[in-house]
Amino acid sequence: EDEGFIKEEEKPLPSNERKRKLWLLFEYPESSQAARVVAIISVFVILLSIVIFCLETLPEFKHYKVFNTTTNGTKIEEDEVPDITDPFFLIETLCIIWFTFELIVRFMACPNKFNFFRDVMNIIDIIAIIPYFITLATVVAEEEDKLNLPRAPVSPQDKSTNQAMSLAILRVIRLVRVFRIFKLSRHSKGLQILGRTLKASMRELGLLIFFL
Repeated sequence: EDEGFIKEEEKPLPSNERKRKLWLLFEYPESSQAARVVAIISVFVILLSIVIFCLETLPEFKHYKVFNTTTNGTKIEEDEVPDITDPFFLIETLCIIWFTFELIVRFMACPNKFNFFRDVMNIIDIIAIIPYFITLATVVAEEEDKLNLPRAPVSPQDKSTNQAMSLAILRVIRLVRVFRIFKLSRHSKGLQILGRTLKASMRELGLLIFFL
């Protein structure tokens, strides 16, 4: 590296011709016109998922639950579990389908499976899709509860504890979705330089945070 420019490293290509074409298509946007189209689609989907994430935090787009707390009183709480028919959730599902498809194709075509999981960008890609599947499992579980299936009796205290734990997990998952913005660094040299700068300055940043 020199003057902030990233030195391009020579990376091995798959020996299989079909895998090599797929690897170049999804990993090297400059390799062909089709690869550029794939990169543009990927950037668009990333930006769309980030916009959806931001819109979901606006009060006018939030969903609320109303609970009867007393005979004459009610309690209103934000519903952390998305509705499976919600437009935002459906768009999020389409984005995740693309992210998952892209990740699987790149994994199947990569020249070294072990190094694939050691790459920071691939780790970010995996972290970016995990929250959706956890949220989906929560949605399915809530839909089953609505069916009033026979279950073992649960005390109100245990039910309240389970709900609080579920809400805490969903809020953490929502924060993890912020990692998707780092997916853009795969397509941006500027963000790659910023990432390497932060990595090289971790010790100094740690000392700064410690003394604040």
